[in-house]
Amino acid sequence: MAEYQAIVIGSGAGGLSAALYLAKQGFSILLLEAMPSFGGYLNPFRRGPYSFDTGLHYLGQLGRGEAFWNLLDILGIADRVDFVELDPEGFDRYVFPDYEFVLCKGKERYKERLIRDFPKEVNGIRKYFSVFDKVCKATGASMPSGRKPLGMLGFLMKNPVMLKYGRATYQKLLDEVTTDKLLQAVLGAHSGTYGLAPARASALIPLMVLNHYLNGAYYPKGGSGAIRDAFVTALQAHGAQTKTRSRVVGIDKKAGEFVVNIESGEQFTAKVVISNADPSLTLGRIVNTEILSSKARKKATRLRPSVGAFYAFVGTDLNLTSLGITGANIHHFDDIDINKMYGAFDAASLRENASAFFITSPSLKDPEGGHAPNGRHALEILTMADYESFGKWADALLMKRAEDYTRFKNKIGERLVKAAEIYIPGLSERLDHVEYASPLSNEYRVNAVRGGCYGPEQTPDQMGPGRYVSFTAGVEGLFLVGAGTLGGGIMPCVASGVLAGSKAAKHLDSSK
Repeated sequence: MAEYQAIVIGSGAGGLSAALYLAKQGFSILLLEAMPSFGGYLNPFRRGPYSFDTGLHYLGQLGRGEAFWNLLDILGIADRVDFVELDPEGFDRYVFPDYEFVLCKGKERYKERLIRDFPKEVNGIRKYFSVFDKVCKATGASMPSGRKPLGMLGFLMKNPVMLKYGRATYQKLLDEVTTDKLLQAVLGAHSGTYGLAPARASALIPLMVLNHYLNGAYYPKGGSGAIRDAFVTALQAHGAQTKTRSRVVGIDKKAGEFVVNIESGEQFTAKVVISNADPSLTLGRIVNTEILSSKARKKATRLRPSVGAFYAFVGTDLNLTSLGITGANIHHFDDIDINKMYGAFDAASLRENASAFFITSPSLKDPEGGHAPNGRHALEILTMADYESFGKWADALLMKRAEDYTRFKNKIGERLVKAAEIYIPGLSERLDHVEYASPLSNEYRVNAVRGGCYGPEQTPDQMGPGRYVSFTAGVEGLFLVGAGTLGGGIMPCVASGVLAGSKAAKHLDSSK
């Protein structure tokens, strides 16, 4: 008999959701996490009196009855986390040379702001939102995924917009709606391309990201750890077993049961395995080649990871509100050519100037959340950064990397902090705490392939069938969740856990 009914590998948002979904159904669950703490990008860290988030900066669709709230409700934790709504008049600032656009709550209000600033582009703006509405309707209808070919054909016939844009770049859509470069910059920046230039990003992703926030932006009271803790508490309440410091090194299947080996030498068995690890790791390294088809392995190993990030985590005694800094996130661009900006993430460029970066403050979004002492603030400043620039230090132990790595990282970090002084004058001289993290940090702490922030990069060829939207990989009883399935971001990963958990539950019920 299998020791557990299901083993879940990895405790990012997808793994936590899958484990909790099954635990709520009464299945025996073991959740294995390689690191000392659960949560993946939901796992914050504390340095002295300051607390910082590593991956969650704000969330959308959290009004009662909205998509993300419904997912949390299915999991039984919607009322276990409190959220503060960010300023509906402006929760995102997109700042370009001599121009700033502020993203607000409400599609019609947002559209009005665009028309106000670009009165000659009314027709293009209306066309943009026509495509937006059709894509949102289609993607909402396709959430269950895993369609049979005939079903997919019917879906495409009902949603011809997906035939046109399902394999198109976002730049194609921008070029169709306007030739105004500044308007293209606004639409290219605010929609979020997950570290990809519009010329490379799937047209679908920025539209879905925009849809995620148009009914308001929220931040969890207490930070990302509040969501992580709600998951872990609920898992334990439902009897799930959880283990940290348990890196999985092998998955095999014998006599209808999975055998999961961890680094310590311990071995566990289960009827079902759900992996939150990147598909290229799960199928390319961990699963025994003898139980996996060569086609499945080749698809996984050909996946291209998303871009990494460079972070400056700052504690300061500056009075940020007196400087005009609020809970709104700041997206800064030195140029309205967004494709150019997203091409300047190599270390040589970053050492000279951080031309595109993001500033957010957990202590301003959530003043009572314990992110910083009274009169002080926590800041997170980040920019995208390529892995290649840091790759030569990748094999060294985290705390034993050469001094030249530290100097290299500090040089970039100092530039990033200095660049942020356009909004926060004097920041460099008022650092109560500062810590820099490169893509190597993501690679180590969340097992991100080449430090990628969003799983496989979300180009047209790596969306839909280019990912693992069916949550399966050709081995009966093995399911995948996380950014390699529906896409990067907290909500898609939670959705993947719920949907894959539902499939796993049906498999377990059918095998009784």
